[in-house]
Amino acid sequence: MRRALGVVISLLFAVLALAGFAVPAGAGTAEAGDAIRNFRIDYTVSAEGVLHVEETIDYHFGESGRHGIYRDLVTREPYKDDDSKDQEYQVSNIEVSSPTGAPDEFTVDTYEGNKGRYGELQVKIGSANETIPGTEATYKISYDVRGALRHFDDHSELYWDATGSAWGAVIQQVTVNVDVPQGVTKTECFMGTAGSNRTCPQKSVVGEKGVFGASNLDSSEQLTIVAGITAGAVQNDTPILVDPPSWLERNGVSWLQLIGSGIATVAAVVLAALYAKFGNKDQRYAGMPPGAFPPDGVAAQPVKDDLTEDQIPVAFAPPRIPVAEGGLLIDAKANTTETAATLIDLAVRGGVRIDNDGTSQKAVLLNPAAATAPHEQALMLGLYPGLQPGTEVLLERGAVGDNTMRHAHNEMIKALRDQVKARQWYLRMPRAGGGSAFKNGFGCACMAMIGIWVVGAGLMGTVISAATGGFGRAVVVAVPVIAVIVAIGIWIAIRGRGQRNPAGRAVADQLIGFRKYLATAEADQLRFEEGEDIFSKYLPWAIAFGLADRWQKVCEQLVAAGRITPDPYWYSGPSYYASGWTAGAVTATLTNTFDPPPTPSSSGGGGGSSSGFSGGSSGGGGGGGGGGSW
Repeated sequence: MRRALGVVISLLFAVLALAGFAVPAGAGTAEAGDAIRNFRIDYTVSAEGVLHVEETIDYHFGESGRHGIYRDLVTREPYKDDDSKDQEYQVSNIEVSSPTGAPDEFTVDTYEGNKGRYGELQVKIGSANETIPGTEATYKISYDVRGALRHFDDHSELYWDATGSAWGAVIQQVTVNVDVPQGVTKTECFMGTAGSNRTCPQKSVVGEKGVFGASNLDSSEQLTIVAGITAGAVQNDTPILVDPPSWLERNGVSWLQLIGSGIATVAAVVLAALYAKFGNKDQRYAGMPPGAFPPDGVAAQPVKDDLTEDQIPVAFAPPRIPVAEGGLLIDAKANTTETAATLIDLAVRGGVRIDNDGTSQKAVLLNPAAATAPHEQALMLGLYPGLQPGTEVLLERGAVGDNTMRHAHNEMIKALRDQVKARQWYLRMPRAGGGSAFKNGFGCACMAMIGIWVVGAGLMGTVISAATGGFGRAVVVAVPVIAVIVAIGIWIAIRGRGQRNPAGRAVADQLIGFRKYLATAEADQLRFEEGEDIFSKYLPWAIAFGLADRWQKVCEQLVAAGRITPDPYWYSGPSYYASGWTAGAVTATLTNTFDPPPTPSSSGGGGGSSSGFSGGSSGGGGGGGGGGSW
């Protein structure tokens, strides 16, 4: 039985390995007689770094009876500068038309290969129930691409494999026009098979636009263009880097193949779950209802918390603590959501005003004294170093190298963690709240030693077992190793949430009860005084709880009924509820504002962040792909 299991798993791995690199069916195979008479590509780079593409393809079919064409676009590939990362090209807003009246309905499919590290998007144009009349058709394909640009200290550039080499047709003529903010500064162009440094017959700047052209490209050849952009003319001009697929994803391992390790893994998870249930419970006051504190002078013994959230009653108001403290206490996390909620809370209290001109948003300082808690003061000082009323900051993610907003966020979170620690709500602070998963360094050292022993002994045992007993014995050894590592990981994650003492648990109960109120109350159930702007009052809490959109919709009914004002007093701009920049968008804008700025990429090989002006070649840029007919 053990040998049979080993054979089955080995065969499955072999099939997956042979499957290897999947590409769209038919991509790159030449269709007899097919030709692209003229391939015109217009690139427009926006100030936000988005590449707007419009392709006009005059296609000649080698025979009648074809349905249409397909266009393949590369969306992911290994990053040439750092093989531990993948580079993404985010394609969106695809539109297709045919000036000649050919069927222009289309479908979009995605493909992957190289064990998930290569991605391609295929736009398939035409109808399975209709063929092209004759052998000539023109198609227009437009789409947007993010992540196409490259950043350098003295310039930015579009280094792009325009046509791609995987066409099933020869390209008789190709013309590429590039329009960028402040005009193209210089050009370069390559043609031929991948790696060729043969330059194009046309590459020039005409009226601040880059113009490129070539003719008679074979089905394996392509056109690669390079257009220089003035430094600072565009934002978001760095590659989009992502982690490659995990080991399991790259190797296509399924649960069926891992069934031998299932029992041990389940046992480890059960043990970890038992620990979570009995070993890491918050404490609460014995004999006191949820959210209640014992009267002054009355001692209440701490007991383990055994209540579920369903047993915690609704609260109609939040506890009297800053919203950021509540955000950290309720879920053991302190991130940009808490910063966003704090900024809106300062606005509600008259500290700042949010200005919206319809395209961008600013936070204008009104009264620095509104910031009373240390974390609020840290945020205010980080955003407005001089604390001069009237100073304004643009609410958008910082450009490359601009860490101003992120620094303000970091200083606020640091102060917030110190505040929560001083509150003495935790027996053990959560890692996200500035504490540690361990009470002291000795525990951390012990766990590190255990981890090293498990991994080291497991690897050695697996290698020895594979050498002496084959794959089956290696699996038998590897299973408990994986199970122990999983159990340790779960144990660390659970401890990382921290452990509240009875006081912290009582405040957390109040927060949970108030979150229930915001999550379930309808407009006619809200409790507020006449003339009170309840929307603004509780908006910071809705942001902290992830309920901003719902809170917006509930209060919009009150606006329609004339019970609250349509425009919050802390907001200036187009009518708030009709502006499109409302509660959910406020949250998204502010959290993005305090995200780290893009990181400049180092130089290296083609397809990464290397310049096409120094050592460029055909196929060395981003993008690519190809197409054909069907």
